[in-house]
Amino acid sequence: MAIQKLLPVTYAWLVVQGLLASLLPKQAIELNSRLTLSGFENPGDLEPKAWYVRATRVAGVGMLTAGLAGLLSVSQLEDDDAETAESADPIEVDIEPDD
Repeated sequence: MAIQKLLPVTYAWLVVQGLLASLLPKQAIELNSRLTLSGFENPGDLEPKAWYVRATRVAGVGMLTAGLAGLLSVSQLEDDDAETAESADPIEVDIEPDD
């Protein structure tokens, strides 16, 4: 499945975004405003308020936590798949007819 192969990449990207937003919130806000407001004049002149910087930092911590949890769950899923593949021997079942 192609999606399962992309999960570690997306979770790693979420970790990177979370680190950026939690450690450097003003720079993350500036980068996002430049990307989002590219069609507007002077997007660099906008100054975020203190509450928005704190909210960005909190959101970054949340993204970091979610990304790390996702990476952990993907590694657990891969371990479970490896164990299942190793123990995929056929099971023999004897069915006795009822008389």
